[in-house]
Amino acid sequence: MLAGASRFASKCAREPERVAGLLWPLALAAPFVPGLARLANGGFTFRQELTVALVLAAAFALLLRRRARPGRDDPGTWTRAARLTSVLLASFVAWSAVSALWATSVFAAAHHALSWVAYLLLLPLLVRAYASRRVLSASLKLLGAVVLVTAAANVVGHLGSAHSLLRANGMGEPLAVGVPLFASLALSVRRRRAAVLSGLAAALAWLAVLQIAERAAFIAVCAGLLVLAASALATPRFRPRSKGRAVVVALALVACVAFQYAPSPFEQSRHQPVLARLGATSAGDMNTRARFLYWGAALEMWRARPLAGVGANNFSAAIPEARAAFAARHPDSPLSGLNEKYLNAGAHNEYLQILAELGAVGLALFVGFCASLVWAAWRALRVARGPLVPGAVASLAVFAVSSGASAISFRWMGSGLMFFFAAALVLRFAARPGPEEERAAEKKPIEVSRPRGLRRLFDAAARPAPAVGLALALLVAVVMAAQGAHVQLLAAARTESLFRAALAVNPLNPSARYQFGTWLFNRGREREAVGHLRFAVERGFNASTCYAYLAGAEANAGDEAAAERTLAEAVRVYPRSVFLRARHAAALARVGRAGEAELEMAAAVLLDSRAARGWRKLIDDDIDAASDASRRDPSTFATPGELQPDEAVFAVLKENEKRFPEAVRKGWRAHMRSN
Repeated sequence: MLAGASRFASKCAREPERVAGLLWPLALAAPFVPGLARLANGGFTFRQELTVALVLAAAFALLLRRRARPGRDDPGTWTRAARLTSVLLASFVAWSAVSALWATSVFAAAHHALSWVAYLLLLPLLVRAYASRRVLSASLKLLGAVVLVTAAANVVGHLGSAHSLLRANGMGEPLAVGVPLFASLALSVRRRRAAVLSGLAAALAWLAVLQIAERAAFIAVCAGLLVLAASALATPRFRPRSKGRAVVVALALVACVAFQYAPSPFEQSRHQPVLARLGATSAGDMNTRARFLYWGAALEMWRARPLAGVGANNFSAAIPEARAAFAARHPDSPLSGLNEKYLNAGAHNEYLQILAELGAVGLALFVGFCASLVWAAWRALRVARGPLVPGAVASLAVFAVSSGASAISFRWMGSGLMFFFAAALVLRFAARPGPEEERAAEKKPIEVSRPRGLRRLFDAAARPAPAVGLALALLVAVVMAAQGAHVQLLAAARTESLFRAALAVNPLNPSARYQFGTWLFNRGREREAVGHLRFAVERGFNASTCYAYLAGAEANAGDEAAAERTLAEAVRVYPRSVFLRARHAAALARVGRAGEAELEMAAAVLLDSRAARGWRKLIDDDIDAASDASRRDPSTFATPGELQPDEAVFAVLKENEKRFPEAVRKGWRAHMRSN
């Protein structure tokens, strides 16, 4: 074992790309490492980013130590397509980083840019590393082991718990991308054992996708398998090694679908089967309507800033204004009333989100990068051999389709890593000359010419690349390690000192500011809470309840006018919210604007009369009076337990404690404390 480790270390010293090529799949398992705090309330990820950054730092440190001579790169590796792809990707990453200058949430933009820096650094290392078949084989073995373990864990979790393990860790899409890759290996590799293990990985990953029940991932895998089948039918060299293998793989995938509907005494999952979800999909389906709303909001962001966008990863920060613009453009649309109690998770369409966040410039750079990959994929299918070629192309197709309705895509690094692994394979295969090119090269006399154009630029940039790569990898590692420490402190925060320690590490995280703001509010320190809550609301924490907490803190701090302005803005964002209109009516009455208060209350009554009167009674007279009114006249007043969003009820009750101090010791509150 020691001898093997010594040989591996010496090979890595000679070929540092091996470090990245071999070890990157470990990042996929990073979310399952025990002992680290889980993200809460829309926090920024760090586990996979930190793992990849450390792998990249090790690879670039070894490259810097070796100090490769100019021109050492294999010219077959860096074809014109590979150079163009790298330049376009670097341009897109640079634009993402620059967008932090105009983004509302600077840390969100920086986190996004650093994640893409990791992708940018990883891609060329993988392309170079996979010039070695042994490195590629070892990487596939490690990736297969990670897929087998995580997919098997999901099956166990699906049967033994109410919630999917992988759904909570964002692994649905990464496994979906891996299904056609391992299916192609199962169909075509020579060794039977490797074929069996590859088929098992494909089947278990497919079963996990079915159990996670994400419709976008399911449709994407079906599209990827169609690409795989089409390439086999169109090109003889990509056909399965035998018809028997094709039948066995197809039956295994079908059996996974049947397994989903087979009765089991162990299954405890509450997730609806994916085929049932697909059957229920319609224009009236809640999830579908929510996607229409977010897509419309993305277009409103683009209309507001067509060239530059709102800033990388700033969709959540910009959505209040976009929702307000959408509501103004479509005043009769019921979509405006959706999801007021949920924090936004993105546009659920990567392409629209890039357009909204980075504008036409960013989308053009991204489309150029994708177009170069499409060209490389087409070339790889024409000239390359081997079972991985159609599998890699099909995996890219899975990712492309899934990104059309996915909330994660490149935003969850595990998903992006699978994409860039497939992209590296495509670029590697496209670099190999076809038979006609080999014959032409043999007849053509050898000419020595100076590099020019894009190649000269690329070669010039490659000379300082190890030092620049190491510096960037270390920057990503430091920021993500700090984010990890921040999340750990925030998860343990029960005292003010721990909250302030977390904010000292990262004062720009709106999740931490919101948690600390509500902590201060709940302890009667509203004046201190206002600044933190306003910071959070302006940078992504803008559900209706978030506005309610901010307005409550402002009101209890003695600034009723500020509370009214906050609620007026909230009503503009959520014009069909009965709660916000009733709360705004109360705020208008408190600042002496009785006529406007009556109009606002009338608007709330038109939306839902029982809920509007129930909310107003709760806001003005507290919970005991509201409960009595609903018992006496249930047709007029909704009970406090019926009011939605339910978290807003607790925000109102906490605010009312200062207005009704005697109610803290009697009535409903005293009853709840005694129980």
